[in-house]
Amino acid sequence: MRLLQLSVPAEQRAAIREVLDGHDLGYTVAEGDGAREGHALVTVVIPADAVERVLDDLGEAGYDRSTYTVSTEAEFATFEGMDAVQRHWAETPNRIAPETLRSKARDMRPNTQSYVWLMFLSTVIATAGLLIGSPAVLVGSMVLAPLVAPMLAASIGAVRDDRKMVGDSLRQQAVGLGVAVLGAVVASLLIKNLEIVSVTLDVSTVDLFSVRLSPGLLSVVVGLAAGAAGAFGLTTKGNVSIVGVMVAAALVPTAAVVGIGAAWGAASVAIGALFLLGLTIVAVNVGAYLMLRHLGYRPEEVDGGLLELESLREQAAFAATAIAVLAVASVVLVGSAQHIGYEYGVTQATSDVVTDDRYGRLSLRGVTVQYAGMSPIHEPTTVSVALTRRTDESYPSLPNELAREITNRTGENVTVLVSYTDYEVSNATGAAPTDGDSESVVGGSDSGLSPMAERATPSRGATAGR
Repeated sequence: MRLLQLSVPAEQRAAIREVLDGHDLGYTVAEGDGAREGHALVTVVIPADAVERVLDDLGEAGYDRSTYTVSTEAEFATFEGMDAVQRHWAETPNRIAPETLRSKARDMRPNTQSYVWLMFLSTVIATAGLLIGSPAVLVGSMVLAPLVAPMLAASIGAVRDDRKMVGDSLRQQAVGLGVAVLGAVVASLLIKNLEIVSVTLDVSTVDLFSVRLSPGLLSVVVGLAAGAAGAFGLTTKGNVSIVGVMVAAALVPTAAVVGIGAAWGAASVAIGALFLLGLTIVAVNVGAYLMLRHLGYRPEEVDGGLLELESLREQAAFAATAIAVLAVASVVLVGSAQHIGYEYGVTQATSDVVTDDRYGRLSLRGVTVQYAGMSPIHEPTTVSVALTRRTDESYPSLPNELAREITNRTGENVTVLVSYTDYEVSNATGAAPTDGDSESVVGGSDSGLSPMAERATPSRGATAGR
């Protein structure tokens, strides 16, 4: 519930009371507001979901909310018909007032010192979680990261045309993610130099890294949905804190992979994760903005001076921020589009080879492609193909055939790494196996079996400088 206070001139009092009575709201009227002669102080007990709708109706009745309007949380309230009013508004889709939206977004933001430290520590934890292969530790790092507030604030500022809020929020995002990447680099270098993890570790083959090596269409979907969910939760009764964990899940581990790749000298890993990080940030901000537009938030006269930057210095700062953001976003989108197109070609080529009759018993488990878009690093892209096969089958020529087909399809030379998960199949009756009967080996489960891998041998079209 909210406690809404209004300063109403005498000539509008009847119209205002008519609106409040029409919504069955409880209110009191006190003569004089202590500052304006001829005004009365109207105090209304109102469900939070009804504030924006009632204020709009009051505006149509002639009330100017800029005169004096205060909305505060009410710990409890009782008046005749209150339960019915609460049930009605709980079942009615409504959005919160723009002023409340802006206030909620600002209240969510931690102070600068807390924000920087939490970003640094959350990425250090994520780095450790990735290197020890612990999803539980990764989840803990996501809970700490305070990323959702500045991202939602940027979208709110954009949809309300509040340039100062947009500029501040974008700079805060850049600082937070920069600190996150720096924290990951520092933590990774310490872990590597202290030999807590082997210095010869191939970070591109670590399981938890595989989904964070390069940008993809699904990462766009995740970012858009996470941003939209955050905006929807902020404007309704949704839990924004949980959405914040979702946003952090898309960003913090990826920032950690950037740092780990840099520390281990895996340039393709670091660059690919950096593009994924940038693409996800763009998607989250766009998703939140589109949801707010869909919910009907627009600039209004009520925003007043918030729309104007106070000085030439602020205008210059906003312009510089906007140019930097557009430049970074353009590079990220172009590089990501190049990689997504390349990855599509690799996937199609792999499917064509694996579904050939010669490999009829193979099952494709997944294809991982290292970043292949714009980059200062020029080396063959590594494509990892995970397959399932029977234990009595071998395909020594498959890696090179995959490399040739991918090269023909994409025009780029690659290094193909094929890994197998073996399984055994029981016979139809469960009878004891006979000599040479490969069909009657009891097993049918790959649990406890280690995947086997074969790499494309150096040959024409298999691995060469790009």
